[in-house]
Amino acid sequence: MNEIRLAVVGCGLMGQRHAEIIRATPGFRLAAIFDSDRSRAEKASKGEPVAGSFEEILDNDSIDGVVLAVPSFLHVEYGIRTAEAHKHVIVEKPISIDVESGAQLIAACQQKNVLCAVISQNRFSDGNAALHAALQRGDLGTPVLVRGSVKWFRHDEYYTKSDWRGRLHGEGGGVLMNQATHTLDLMLWFFGVPEVVAGLVSTTRQVLETEDVGVAMFRFGKHCLGTFEATTSAFPGFEERIEVHGPTGSCIVEKGKMIFWKHEKDLPPPSPPSFEDPSPNLDPKYMLFQRQYRNILKAFHGEEPLLVTPEQALNVVRVTRAIYTNQPA
Repeated sequence: MNEIRLAVVGCGLMGQRHAEIIRATPGFRLAAIFDSDRSRAEKASKGEPVAGSFEEILDNDSIDGVVLAVPSFLHVEYGIRTAEAHKHVIVEKPISIDVESGAQLIAACQQKNVLCAVISQNRFSDGNAALHAALQRGDLGTPVLVRGSVKWFRHDEYYTKSDWRGRLHGEGGGVLMNQATHTLDLMLWFFGVPEVVAGLVSTTRQVLETEDVGVAMFRFGKHCLGTFEATTSAFPGFEERIEVHGPTGSCIVEKGKMIFWKHEKDLPPPSPPSFEDPSPNLDPKYMLFQRQYRNILKAFHGEEPLLVTPEQALNVVRVTRAIYTNQPA
């Protein structure tokens, strides 16, 4: 199997994380690094070439794909330019900050016949994957009530030290568009796009343009209702969780681990899919990312489909926008 040669663009915290995962994952090779702050790129490099510009990355025929760990508002612009250079796109969440531009990125990738993979590593946790499999099998019958909860805490400095976090131009939204988007992605993965969406948001800090508190109500199908709550102002911060309840059983997953399962017929807790062991040299906190990268690698080689499709990623943006506007998704 030929190595897939990737470049990482953006060397902040997430870009450095992606570089480490690529280095540790057989089948990939980190071919280049770029950041508008060259000193930050050089700090992230461990002997890989540091490009002088994004154009240099795009013009390099030896690079197969580009990992975009840039601010959210640049995802579409950089993604389309990457696709037009006939390179695969791996982009951090969210795929875009609005539906229209996200659709343009997907169309550009389809036109150039390149992959568009959106990082949603929480789907690859044992608890979330096992719950998804149980729901697909119908182990819990027809759920009637679901709840997604993200109650985190971020100090003001988290926002003030950035020129795009907490800004409408940078994130297109706040806690719902950024921090809580993984939990919303899981809810849509489990139950599909809701038919009815109603939401409220609040901005409680002077350092923010965007919401730091948001709640929503959903209707999934005929009988299932859902609630979604998110904040970055809940001191000291709590683990994210998803609850699924129905007349035949209930399940709770907290931070990717199944902490509660009870079924009226005493069905045992579901097992997750079989995941390959992490690389020995990989930091354990990157394990879920590596699981997704392995899926992306197999998709590159046509061995299996992407578990996270760009259309699904765009649906998360679509529902987030529906929460903001109280319009159907």
